Amino acid sequence: MRQTVLAITVSALLCLAGTAVAQEPDALDEVVRLPGQGQVKADAYPGRRAHTRLVPGGGLIMSFDADGDGRVTPAELQEGAIRAFAAADTNAEGSLSALEQQAWAKSLPTHDDTLANPVRFDPNLDRVVDKSEFLDVIAQLAAAYTDAATGDVLISSLDAPERDRDRDRPEQRELSDLGRTGGLERR
Repeated sequence: MRQTVLAITVSALLCLAGTAVAQEPDALDEVVRLPGQGQVKADAYPGRRAHTRLVPGGGLIMSFDADGDGRVTPAELQEGAIRAFAAADTNAEGSLSALEQQAWAKSLPTHDDTLANPVRFDPNLDRVVDKSEFLDVIAQLAAAYTDAATGDVLISSLDAPERDRDRDRPEQRELSDLGRTGGLERR
């Protein structure tokens, strides 16, 4: 009886281990990705300076730089936001459902959960995002990165600051402290 239980337990553990190994690396990254990280998808902006992480909405705002001069003018922002709404409104009703918005956000060159969040674009919570709500949210996102002197959004201001991994993970900080001191303190 004990051998049967042991054999079943071992085979179950082997099956679980095989499932974990069979997952694609990208699928694992999706699980641990935090909201609003703004990670740039591979080959998202060919020919431009490499960006690894952007501020929330940064990838979308960057795509509005029509002349490639490294800045998004208020006119480019307005035109880009109107084009983005038209691209998101796949059924051309003049409003976005949550599913349309999420599909649009997934098609963008960055993994940006801020843009995929239906509540972000629907301040009155009527479950429909009209064009004015959409344009207002894009303007609010851009306002956080607008240069006060020119009124333009500088592409260089859209890079997200590097994360301090030790600050994000306290247990990692403790381990790195042990490494610096040569191990545990002896008393």
